[in-house]
Amino acid sequence: MENHPSEKLSVIFYRVNRNYQYLMALHLKPFQITPEQWNVLKYLQEQDGLTPKDLTYMADKDKTTITRIIETLVERGTVTKEMNPDDRRSFRIFLTDTGRELIREVQPIPDLVNKKVCRELSVEQIIGLKEMLYLMQTQISHEIEIYADRDS
Repeated sequence: MENHPSEKLSVIFYRVNRNYQYLMALHLKPFQITPEQWNVLKYLQEQDGLTPKDLTYMADKDKTTITRIIETLVERGTVTKEMNPDDRRSFRIFLTDTGRELIREVQPIPDLVNKKVCRELSVEQIIGLKEMLYLMQTQISHEIEIYADRDS
């Protein structure tokens, strides 16, 4: 029986993601920040005042992980928590001046890592890869919906 060309794609995706996160962590280490913390700061830079629930969805992390990340960033002085006027059971997260300065310092790092990782690819290959990955993500989401509906 001949193997389908998609065989072992999940292994490749897993290894690429794991190694990419590790490489990013190595580059971010001098700034004492993790890739997960960096992502939260970037989401807040795009839209300050997000709730933990917003960040859970946007960062694709569970509630416990987001809570831990927020607490670490609060302790570091890069974000503050304020009562959510729309829902007193919740709070909103805001960047501090220290957080904005950290973003300015760190911003070149992910750009540099992306360029290094993609240096063997042409612009056309990068664009094509992104298009393929977006298509695959759309199909994965569709398959998840079908599977979840079948189980409910």
